[in-house]
Amino acid sequence: MTPKVFVVDAEGKPLLPTHPARARKLLREGRAKVIQVVPFTIQINRIIENPVGSFVAGVDDGSKYVGVVIINDKTNEVVFRGGIRLRQDVKRLMKQRSDYRRSRRTRKLRYRQPRFSNRKGCKIVPSIKCRKDSILRFLKDMMKRVNIIKVIVEEVKFNHFRFRFGKFFSLVEQGKKYLKEQIKLSGLDYDSVFGWMTKGWRLNLGLSKSHSNDAVAITCKKDEPIFSSLDYIIKPRRTRIWENNSTKTCTEKNGFRHFDIVKAKHRTRGTVIGSIRSLKKRCITLRTSFDDNFQVSYSKSKLIQRHNRLIYYY
Repeated sequence: MTPKVFVVDAEGKPLLPTHPARARKLLREGRAKVIQVVPFTIQINRIIENPVGSFVAGVDDGSKYVGVVIINDKTNEVVFRGGIRLRQDVKRLMKQRSDYRRSRRTRKLRYRQPRFSNRKGCKIVPSIKCRKDSILRFLKDMMKRVNIIKVIVEEVKFNHFRFRFGKFFSLVEQGKKYLKEQIKLSGLDYDSVFGWMTKGWRLNLGLSKSHSNDAVAITCKKDEPIFSSLDYIIKPRRTRIWENNSTKTCTEKNGFRHFDIVKAKHRTRGTVIGSIRSLKKRCITLRTSFDDNFQVSYSKSKLIQRHNRLIYYY
């Protein structure tokens, strides 16, 4: 399997992904430049008047992880696949803020009447909205690299009266109307399938159970896919940063910052690529595909990409 390289023209229009050998040739001859390392994306120096190629995105929605895939609708080539790690702390933080406000009202301070109908324009709870917005952020970011024309989303129907353990199913069911409306507002076609259909397609394709493979089955259905992508992990970064965080001792150390993508050498793991989780006194901890707190040395780490609003690593 050879991962494809994303290509955009001088105006930023997405083109067909290319082979790494061709991308190296364009870079060596000065006909293109690197604009992002992970996922690897280059920009050629000329304008393409009529770019070709159309792609379909598959979304296997979940409560903790979301499988995503982007496939060429003509060749069934998988040019991107991965899983979005969703935030699980929004409900706790909303309750914490509510408790702070409730306790402040009992003290002799400025009083503000409690409000219950202040969600204008969107009536879903913030924890669910955050999950769906993470999917929309990913689609918006990938539309800069490939020409996505359609999105297929897996939906679930769970009998909550018969089964009492449907907590995670209810989290997936909520917010689907909001997600559908936002996808259509982006100018993309929307289609949906159900979980029992996904399982049958995945078994026929001979794929193991994972969120990214479910997304492949959703999109390819009965057609055999051609894999040309690594299995990425996507971490949506918080847009609002708490600057006065008392537990945050520094924002930069030895030229490294939080969420930066680095390549490090490890004595047992070999070469490791991950996103910086914390900057400690003697080591860096990385988010990797196998460990969320993997320690590496400062001297054996190399910065390959500054952080963005979406963090890609593998």
